[in-house]
Amino acid sequence: MGFLTVRGRRGTSAKATIWRTVSVLAAAMGVASCLAAADGPPPTSTLRDSSIDRVLVRGYSAIADRYITAIKDYGPLTAEAIKNVSALDSQIRLEERGGALVLYQGDKIIAQRPIPAERDDGPAWGEATAGLVRAAMDASQPLRAAGRDRVLRAAMDGTARKLDRNSRYSDPVESRDNRFNREGDGGIGVTVEAENDQTIVRMVQSGAPADGAGIKPGDRIVSVEGNRVDGKPMRDIVRLLRGRVGTTVSMGVFRPSESREIVFSIRRAYIIPTTVTYERRGDIAHIKLTGFNKGTPEALKTALETAAVEIGSGMAGIILDMRDNPGGLLDRSITTASLLLDSGTVLTTEGRHPDSRMTFRSSGTALLARVPMVALMNGRSASAAEIVAAALQDRGRAVVVGSTSYGKGTVQTVVPMPNDGELTLTWSRMLAPSGYAWAEIGVLPTVCTAKFSDSGTLPGELEQRAQEVRRTMAEWHTVRDPTPERVSALRALCPPSDQSPAKDIELAERVLHDHTLYARAIGYATSAIAERPDPPRPWPPQSTGTR
Repeated sequence: MGFLTVRGRRGTSAKATIWRTVSVLAAAMGVASCLAAADGPPPTSTLRDSSIDRVLVRGYSAIADRYITAIKDYGPLTAEAIKNVSALDSQIRLEERGGALVLYQGDKIIAQRPIPAERDDGPAWGEATAGLVRAAMDASQPLRAAGRDRVLRAAMDGTARKLDRNSRYSDPVESRDNRFNREGDGGIGVTVEAENDQTIVRMVQSGAPADGAGIKPGDRIVSVEGNRVDGKPMRDIVRLLRGRVGTTVSMGVFRPSESREIVFSIRRAYIIPTTVTYERRGDIAHIKLTGFNKGTPEALKTALETAAVEIGSGMAGIILDMRDNPGGLLDRSITTASLLLDSGTVLTTEGRHPDSRMTFRSSGTALLARVPMVALMNGRSASAAEIVAAALQDRGRAVVVGSTSYGKGTVQTVVPMPNDGELTLTWSRMLAPSGYAWAEIGVLPTVCTAKFSDSGTLPGELEQRAQEVRRTMAEWHTVRDPTPERVSALRALCPPSDQSPAKDIELAERVLHDHTLYARAIGYATSAIAERPDPPRPWPPQSTGTR
């Protein structure tokens, strides 16, 4: 699910999850996560391109330096790297034999490398892996046909996958998309969706170039720069629309309401993907957060201020809807939480590297602090969304409603690769203000939608379940390093859902309109912290092989 990443030296990233709808803004937000590496033509002279060495050695060195736990044996990472390469040529296989790494093509030995003297020497294993990959390419026509970039992608994918579910490698093409989603870049400002092999404009960002040019929701993109795009993958169309700020792009659309094609010339501007939308629902402000990027805190501040003016003193509450929110930038999640919380702890992180151990605090006074708040979550809410939800719940600022979240309770650091790709490594794990870790288990909602019949019966049912809710939440706050079986049992208490049912909104509105019910629900979470049998114990990172 969503990646939570730190910026600067520790990088930034977004989870490699494909959503059906893609914010394009340039047109695209997040399509790159499933792209194959760009295939290049086989070199005409030698296949021994030093970029293979530079990327693999840099990757293994970064794992040794920054990964959340120390790797005791890199052999399984190398084995997985070559195994992944063998998916491109099934004749390639690797064995450890007699103190050597022996590479076969069928029954023929094509290379041997001595096993590094130390099993935990990351850079040495990176060099050995690079030598094996180059030897495989020398010997294999299928690998040469696949191209160096694709083979390198396979090796790095195998290495990262052996670490954990959130570590990954991004090739140069995907990395450019990742950076766009995090930081913004030149684009036109639309959201598109694939439908029946067509690319449909679903939303036009207010004030963006597409808006000024006259692009409308429902338009179907048919050409870019005079070239028809029918049948092209949406991700390719998206990349054609993006470009340097100030340059122009010609885009043709078919407009169903007018039964004609229209060509627009649009000057690209600096676009940051829209992550915040506000809708008034009577006396309640419904604010949808779809991610956390550079623009999220300011956009949320604007939404709250708009709601305060539009609804006025009669505002009954705020629904902060973070369902399907995969996360984003760590620093922006802290800034976002700071808009909603008075001064105090928002998050603590802990890991092996000294720089990974940090405490993040909110400062100042929360906006609309006296207005009740509900945070909506589901099984696709992850990473930065979980940070905000856990902090709001722990500190008694909001009632969490919905289903158990994804459980992406770790921070990733992004390591730039020499080929302009990125290696995203799990770097630390996150703790809520009360000290509990939600990695794997997720954030437990106070009001689990699946447990209640409807909004009308919520007060009575919640009262009947009061002891169960408090006991469950106290147990949730105590567990540390759970086994897979324990994770499954805990998550079954409020099963994560991929849906965003209207019932979530109904229950949220019921809680916000009943002050007694709201206070009771707030109390369940805060009392669970006090009632837990023992506070969470410190987490000393352990050395590990591969997991």
